[in-house]
Amino acid sequence: MNMEQFKVVCVNDKAKPNGFPSSCWITKGEHYTVSESKYLTRQKMSIGYKFLEIQIPEDCEYQFFLANRFKPCTEDDIKAEEAMVELLKEVDSLVYWYGNYIFKILFK
Repeated sequence: MNMEQFKVVCVNDKAKPNGFPSSCWITKGEHYTVSESKYLTRQKMSIGYKFLEIQIPEDCEYQFFLANRFKPCTEDDIKAEEAMVELLKEVDSLVYWYGNYIFKILFK
């Protein structure tokens, strides 16, 4: 089943299949871009996703993630995540600045 790409968020990263590379495994709360989907005959015709962000080795037994591990992201979800990233960058720079300021005061 080919379709336009869309964003999803992982809601279940438990029960990684044996032999699946840990470096390619999904993380709960992370957003992914679905690049391909199809019915998985070995998984009782469940839908499976491939992601732009994860390159599964060709020799891996599993090439798709079960769709029920994810929920679709709304535009608001994506905007909220982008805003949170920007806020965290701002906080990080303030912590760095104040840390340096306090260091200079304490060790004049």
